[in-house]
Amino acid sequence: MGLMLALMQLSALSLWGLWAYQAGPFAAETAALLDRWMESDYAFYCEKTGKGQPRARMLKRILYAFAAGLFMLAIKKGTLDTFSLICAVLAATAVYLGDRLRLKMIYIQLLGQAKKEFPYYLNHLAILIQNNPVPNAIEKSIREAPAIFQEDLRVLAREIHTQGSDLKPYLKFAQRFSQIDDIGRIMRTLFSLSITSENRELILTAFSKIANEKIQGARRIELQRRIEKQNMIPYVLFLWLGFVILNMIASIRFF
Repeated sequence: MGLMLALMQLSALSLWGLWAYQAGPFAAETAALLDRWMESDYAFYCEKTGKGQPRARMLKRILYAFAAGLFMLAIKKGTLDTFSLICAVLAATAVYLGDRLRLKMIYIQLLGQAKKEFPYYLNHLAILIQNNPVPNAIEKSIREAPAIFQEDLRVLAREIHTQGSDLKPYLKFAQRFSQIDDIGRIMRTLFSLSITSENRELILTAFSKIANEKIQGARRIELQRRIEKQNMIPYVLFLWLGFVILNMIASIRFF
């Protein structure tokens, strides 16, 4: 009982620390250690989902996992057997990995929405780029861009202004959003438009063609979704009718 009481007190103290302690200053002091433990994409998920600063969230993530392990030990009968330790490790691991998984799922939802909006944004950018330099067109298009792209587009426009004829900013943007179809080709075409005045009309036509292809593809997908929903209506009506008939049969009294 003494061991169980001590573990419960330690768990309560840890939970109190999670809510009462300011994680920001401590996270700044332990930045190198937190960065070493942090997965390569964890900061990216925190940034794109808007779920707090990566280091402060990482610290709370570790503390929550630690508290979960202590809680599993505390609810046992005071014996530190192998089964209790395994349960504690599994609980801590689930809490630790679950935080990144939640962020990833939120990001996947945002990315799915961005994929739907991207063709229309690309078409808007193609219109702006006809009368504006590439970085200026990108800056003017940010309001129409999917939410998870906006900050990266600001960085891209700023880097194009400062670095001039350098392909790296375009490739960095394409790498961060490699899940978007043809993003590499789109970025390279934008780079070609930004560095040359010769054959600009030809390159601009190619860029507009890409935008039109994306728009047409998005419209085909949307039309296919609507057709699939309409095709489901007869099945839903059939199931509803079957349910009504079964309900009527069940209500009949047989003598």
